[in-house]
Amino acid sequence: MGLSSSLGTAISGLQATQIGIGVISQNVANADKTGYVRRTVSTNDTYAGGAVGTNSTAVQRLLDQVVQRQLWQESSGAAYTAARADVLGSLDQLYGAPGSTTALDSVYSSFTSALQALQNDPASYTNRTAVLDAASQLAQRLNGLSAGVQTLRTEAETGIANAVTQVNELLNALTTVNGRIATGQNDSNTADLRDQRDLIVAELSQYIDIRTSEDARGNLTIVTTSGAQIFDGRPSVTFGFDQRPVLGAQSLWSSDPTQRGVGTITLTDNSGNSIDAVANKAFRSGEIAAFIELRDKTLVQAQAQLDEIAAQLSSALSDREIAGTAVTAGAATGFDVDLTGLQAGNSVTLDYKVTPGGQTQRFTFVRVESAATLPLPANASGDANNRVVGIDFSGGPASVATQIQAAIGGGFTVSNAGSVLRIVDDGAGATRDVVGLTARPTATGLASAGGSVELPFFVDAGAGNAAYTGSFEGRSQALGYAGRIVVNPGLIADRSRLVVSNTSPATAQGDPARPKLLLERLSQSQRAFTSATSLDGSTATSTGTISNFVQRVVASTGQAVEAAKRLDEGQQVALASVQSRFQATAQVNVDQEMSTLIELQTAYAANARVISTVKELMDVLLRI
Repeated sequence: MGLSSSLGTAISGLQATQIGIGVISQNVANADKTGYVRRTVSTNDTYAGGAVGTNSTAVQRLLDQVVQRQLWQESSGAAYTAARADVLGSLDQLYGAPGSTTALDSVYSSFTSALQALQNDPASYTNRTAVLDAASQLAQRLNGLSAGVQTLRTEAETGIANAVTQVNELLNALTTVNGRIATGQNDSNTADLRDQRDLIVAELSQYIDIRTSEDARGNLTIVTTSGAQIFDGRPSVTFGFDQRPVLGAQSLWSSDPTQRGVGTITLTDNSGNSIDAVANKAFRSGEIAAFIELRDKTLVQAQAQLDEIAAQLSSALSDREIAGTAVTAGAATGFDVDLTGLQAGNSVTLDYKVTPGGQTQRFTFVRVESAATLPLPANASGDANNRVVGIDFSGGPASVATQIQAAIGGGFTVSNAGSVLRIVDDGAGATRDVVGLTARPTATGLASAGGSVELPFFVDAGAGNAAYTGSFEGRSQALGYAGRIVVNPGLIADRSRLVVSNTSPATAQGDPARPKLLLERLSQSQRAFTSATSLDGSTATSTGTISNFVQRVVASTGQAVEAAKRLDEGQQVALASVQSRFQATAQVNVDQEMSTLIELQTAYAANARVISTVKELMDVLLRI
């Protein structure tokens, strides 16, 4: 090897070590910087003319891309679980700590306890006042809970809007950084740009569940896990959101834009074509997916549970139960029931057995005033053991009988005589056995009808303090009813009506019949609860007392909160585990850097010594 070759080798080595020392200095200086990935220097050595040299030097980031992609996925999952846990925690605070005086079950128990005291001493003005005070507190508690749930839904709507804005900004920022990477060199500046790009993608992954890929030029492509491409060197789509400023119980999701009461996310491509991302279930994890689920499912179910409590409270105290009269028609047996007084939303139930040995099943026929109201909403359809069918009463009794016959099919014969409905089975060798037929009209006045003591204790403030009948005209009266339920102003004006159910002849002031019935309807009567409540994840109609239902609602809310917290804790552990694996490679270890720095300093000194020696030899040669 000649002197010139030695000099060239030493100079290239000196340059490489200088770059390496600079990279180590940069590593140490940025050891605590968020998103900084440790760098190292790679060299491409050449051998030509008997001399070894460095052809090129590149700065490389040390990271495991597989682990990095897994980290982004776990970040998306962690953002999803954290958002759900946070909102459900707020919902739990709304309901109050179990056993506290403001908890829903405690307020309800205060009402039933006041009724018990009134039953024991109906003539007591103090007891009557206590009942109305407790009832007002219960109604106000339901009003407040309903308002709180809708506030949480509005906050979720705002969260979606903010997230969509942020996603668009991140995609635009990504465009600039990605373009500079694709046209750059493998140097420190490019490494810094990659760090910056990774930080943007990491933040993006908290809003949307994404997958990434990179081509040979370093150009990044991003798709959602549902398959929608959102970035390919530049944004593939623009996110849009038609935010609604305030949500109410009637503000529900629908794929029909004319029926939708909440905002939806649209993805508009560069050609102007748009898709509804919510309808197409484009988001499966991340903060946006969590807010959509909370707004359109979790909190809607919470509202449905409150509405069911309010509806059952009203109906239990105001609906008369008119049992059918047993009749025979030849070998067939069944019942007659008078439908007088039945209002929109009131029901008639048919209980029957499939013979031989079948269990009792039920049809529930709900009065509607127009065919336009049919079919009833899906959440009112009941289940296999209690099929709920809307019946249009506008066509008269004969039309009612025809519609019921069509709904229940063979094995029954339906007829009518004026307002009296008759349903009988198929007689000897029957495949059906009618065991009950009951009409449930709502009492609309404080005075009794036909000796009954039911009364509209709670009324609908949104309908001019009208009695709650469960009507489906226009929309379901039950929807948002928890926010509108109030104590009947007539009762507050005349508290004697808690006891006096008849004025001619007048009910005795000490008569316990009405307080007794009110208490029994709340704590003992078995009632059917709609599938919309989704208690314990069930989609079937359930039965039980109102007291038990209130306790189940409170308990299920607490269980949902605890489940969300546990899920979030588990997801955060998974995220921390992946972060630890990622940092094991990507994070700067100052001790390791110092050790490498010593090696480079030694190499630098050796190369410098070679250059110095070559210089001395060249000086000697020139003096000869």
